[in-house]
Amino acid sequence: MKGIYIVVVVCVLALMIFILENNDRRPLNTAQPNTPPFPISMHYDGKWEGERRDISGDNICLETRVVGTIEQGVVNLKLMYNNTLLSGWVSNEGNLALYANSPRWGYRFMGTAKKERIDGEWRVTNAPCHGTWNIKKVGG
Repeated sequence: MKGIYIVVVVCVLALMIFILENNDRRPLNTAQPNTPPFPISMHYDGKWEGERRDISGDNICLETRVVGTIEQGVVNLKLMYNNTLLSGWVSNEGNLALYANSPRWGYRFMGTAKKERIDGEWRVTNAPCHGTWNIKKVGG
């Protein structure tokens, strides 16, 4: 009987090692490429502020302020509740390519800039969180 327990324990340990070794840990967020996927625009340069709203209803998905800048077509925004940075570019058509630096949450932010406002949608790949976000140009 003791031999059966030893065999079972060895099999379980072997299975755990196999699973752990073959479990590719992919980053939650896509790394920002060195070059933008489109020609960038400086039409949207300035300071921006707004908010991110959750519509999932899950308690883990907190609303937060979004603040940042666009300089020479390069977007740098921050989610204030956890200091996640969203960086990327904006095109002449107002399309945004954004990349998050969060090691914990798989953020996906999509948005479109129009004059003095950017509106978009967001989601998290490893949580039920999703919703809308918007920012407005502040100052001159």
